[in-house]
Amino acid sequence: MNRYLAVGCLGLGLMVSPLLGGLATSAVPTNPKIGLIDIDQTLSSTPAGKRANEAFEKTRKAKQTELDKHQEELKRAQADLEKQKGVLKGDVFEAKRQELEKKFVDLQQTYVKLERDLAGERTKLIQDLLKQAGPLIEKIAKAEGVTVILDREAVVWADPAIDLTAKLNAEMK
Repeated sequence: MNRYLAVGCLGLGLMVSPLLGGLATSAVPTNPKIGLIDIDQTLSSTPAGKRANEAFEKTRKAKQTELDKHQEELKRAQADLEKQKGVLKGDVFEAKRQELEKKFVDLQQTYVKLERDLAGERTKLIQDLLKQAGPLIEKIAKAEGVTVILDREAVVWADPAIDLTAKLNAEMK
């Protein structure tokens, strides 16, 4: 039974393949042209990118300041606990030390969460910039006859002649 099913599928595939082959070749250009855009350069050098970067940096600095404040508080608490080491009973000192260690662990978890949040905000910033740049990129691609545009970071090497970043940056406001 399996042999008959396999032969039937093969026969059907052979009958349909010429029909699908014509469709597949008509959608793909015979000589695709590739362009590159350096999104990081657009982010750092265009007015829209600079505004987005400034907003991101403001958020990052505020979060870093708060994190630094908590870290300094914990360092002071640790120094105070070390000063009290000789005065406090062993079990009281140990309980306070463990409480302080728990606060340090919480601070580290907060730091990791903030790093993750900042990475997400950076990704959103780039996505928003790409939304704004999308129509401009499409316009440049059509004007240049480009089939595909890649981000510079996704390419190991490319001829500088296919870099369209300067054209995009000139159009970004």
